[in-house]
Amino acid sequence: MAPYPHLFAPFTLGTRTARNRIVSTAHGTGFAPGGRLTEDYLEYHLRKAAGGVGLTMAFGSASVHHRSTASYGSVSLWDPQNEGMLARLADGVHARGGLVMSQASHLGRRGNSLSSGIPIGAPSEVPEPVHREIPHVLSTGEIADIVAGFAGAAERLARCGWDGIEITSYGGHLIEQFWSPLTNLREDHYGGSFDNRMRFSEEILAAVAGVVPADFLIGVRLSGDPGRSVVGLGPEEMREIAARLEARGRVDVFNVSGSTGATLTSQAGTVPPDTYPSPAYEDLAAGIREVVSAPVIAAGRYLDLASAEAAIERGAADLVAMTRALIADPDLPRHGRAGTAQRARPCIAINDACIGRLYTGLPIRCAVNPTVGHADLSRRQAQPAEQVRTVAVVGGGPAGLEAARTAATRGHRVVLFEAGPDLGGQMRAARRAPSRPHLGAHIDWLAGELDRLRVEVRLHTEARVEHIAALSPEEVIIATGAKTVLPAVLRESPAVTDEDLLLGRVGCAGSRVLVYDREGEIRGGSIAVFAAQSGAPEVELATPLASVCAGLDPTQLPSMRRDLAAHDVRCAPDEEFDSTRDGPILRNIWSDRTRGLGSFDLIVSVGFRSARTRLGSALESELGADRVTWAGDCVAPRRLYDAVYEGATAGTV
Repeated sequence: MAPYPHLFAPFTLGTRTARNRIVSTAHGTGFAPGGRLTEDYLEYHLRKAAGGVGLTMAFGSASVHHRSTASYGSVSLWDPQNEGMLARLADGVHARGGLVMSQASHLGRRGNSLSSGIPIGAPSEVPEPVHREIPHVLSTGEIADIVAGFAGAAERLARCGWDGIEITSYGGHLIEQFWSPLTNLREDHYGGSFDNRMRFSEEILAAVAGVVPADFLIGVRLSGDPGRSVVGLGPEEMREIAARLEARGRVDVFNVSGSTGATLTSQAGTVPPDTYPSPAYEDLAAGIREVVSAPVIAAGRYLDLASAEAAIERGAADLVAMTRALIADPDLPRHGRAGTAQRARPCIAINDACIGRLYTGLPIRCAVNPTVGHADLSRRQAQPAEQVRTVAVVGGGPAGLEAARTAATRGHRVVLFEAGPDLGGQMRAARRAPSRPHLGAHIDWLAGELDRLRVEVRLHTEARVEHIAALSPEEVIIATGAKTVLPAVLRESPAVTDEDLLLGRVGCAGSRVLVYDREGEIRGGSIAVFAAQSGAPEVELATPLASVCAGLDPTQLPSMRRDLAAHDVRCAPDEEFDSTRDGPILRNIWSDRTRGLGSFDLIVSVGFRSARTRLGSALESELGADRVTWAGDCVAPRRLYDAVYEGATAGTV
């Protein structure tokens, strides 16, 4: 039997046939500044189609109306200047064997007027807790204009050759705001009763169906459970809504996930991080499927082909969204069909680059796939080397491993030196933290790829200039990373680093532990939780920042804060180390109040790193700077996706 027989069976949507049941759902990318489509956006979706996805849905939160401005670099479907690129994208996806639909939406109260100067509009004057801006109450004339905007977007997509449109309420967008009895307080025929609250969405479906051909697909994306305590809608209400939409309008496919973008916690659930179960919302999709006849897409943390196959086999869904897994490796469907699923680069679900950047107004990247947003790099990686060279890579962390993989893929002879007993660099310690259980999967995959590509890996080898010179390499890639150090104020104290704790060099059972974190990302919180789980009866997390883990994006912060609270970790923001004759102290940066560290048995320092540059500098002197390339934390200690991208770039020698 072929691998994953249910997942790779063709599926009929209306009059169209998807070659398999794998879907890339619409999501923000930031690739359309000002709402205009770009070559990067086209390349992003064409690459997925080339990789074998059955249906790709483009343009998360694409705007249908000029007064709901595109967010996070999403597309303005109302703008006729996008038509040429829309047609090119549809033609390109079809030429590569896939189907393509576009999401369409109005954000309503989701957002603010800071950049656009346009007041946000909603059913009622109920601000969203995350964005907090009080919306303008939409008039009936404005509502009619928005309905016409949905119809106009659908007509434009059909004219440009697209397979369909997905009308979305998901994430707390305007349609859900009309459904919700907590956000829709209107007293006209759009508010109050269930029938009235449904009216807006029913008018949209009718208007869209009235302007598109009969074979043009109309999809609806919704949450199977936005949260009764959050917006007054639970699973029962959402099943009733789905059944009502199908009964009153033409719906060819439902796309079901969970949660909603109303509060910080519920917003995290719309793109569930690695602390959520996998899959996350399959029961919600199954619940909607029980009450509708149209096919259902299940979405939410399907990270591997086996879980997607199981969802279809169990009857929970007809198609399965594998969006983040396809960002990590758009060739996942091709590998699955060929029986080489182990070759697919795994999604490690940390959300740092695909979501964290987006929430700061930057285009997405991927922590493990360096070609996302860098189509030129993808082409260079795939191009065989004109001349086979010997390439020496120093360092077995993410940058060195990716550099070695890329160089070997292009046909070079590669030798990798790693001083330690294992590959992974700083990831060897980081993967032991409790907050990111899939983190090490990327290192394991890279190690497997080096083995498959027959890269010579020399572990337990502290590379020296003479070792490298003996290879007579044409190229040397320095990926020696950064070493974790103690801040100067703690060097005379019994302090340790986060690596010391995670790698078991020191224990903390029975100890009162102070974790001092100057990064404000996930590492400090993870170490504090790890210490508590390891038997420390008292743990405090101190930081000079205004709050602990202040740099975490909104999808990861709620889980981290919940874990800290569950383990009784005391959080102490606005505190920094200072030095006195009697030793280090903590000083509040606003009040100048100080306290000693005598109440703690163990101090763990987080976020102090220093680039390892000595060998690289020596090799530049010995071999010439033109033969030496630097990549990753040895250039400057930064994030995982920086290391992976620079490693891949260095490997295209």
